[in-house]
Amino acid sequence: MSRRKADAERTRETILDAAETTFLAQGVSRTTLAHIAQAAGVTRGAIYWHFEDKAALFDALLERVRIPLDEIVDDATQQLGATPVACLRDIALRSLGGICHDLPLQRAATIVLHRCEKLEDDHPRISMITRLSEHAEARVEQLFEQAQRAGQLRADLTPESARRQFHGFLIGVCFDWLQDPHQYSLADECAGIVETLVRGMLVDGTS
Repeated sequence: MSRRKADAERTRETILDAAETTFLAQGVSRTTLAHIAQAAGVTRGAIYWHFEDKAALFDALLERVRIPLDEIVDDATQQLGATPVACLRDIALRSLGGICHDLPLQRAATIVLHRCEKLEDDHPRISMITRLSEHAEARVEQLFEQAQRAGQLRADLTPESARRQFHGFLIGVCFDWLQDPHQYSLADECAGIVETLVRGMLVDGTS
């Protein structure tokens, strides 16, 4: 990499770091490119060199940090084979573990869940953190279908509704904890939270 290209990449990362800090402090809607430029110690022209507008900068920030849900789901199903409940438990544990231990991801999730005002709710890239990909949704639903065929899924749940509840429960836990990560140790309670989730969807607590 040439020195000029390396300098440009460092500037881009500095801008993204400043955007993250500013979005966390004052929210996405209330943050302007002027605020970000000041925090980064660059001109607005430097920001426009790298990003078309604030939305493009926001996209890049989310692209930089995300839960690799496709990989988590695929790894669980490949390693654990035809044991759907064990797969679902592993997916939930690893997803919450990402929020606990990956600080850049934790900050990005805080921005998405707590610093994006109503005006920003329709931004298409927010789904990168708050929603499963189509691939992950399909695989998780397939796991609930397998559990249903094995007689393990509660009779009042369909695989589709179970998938929605599974995802909604995990997002709810993240939303609550990220309001104040010092309120309790999510890492310490993660296993118990996941066990409550999984057993609540199964017949007689089947595991």
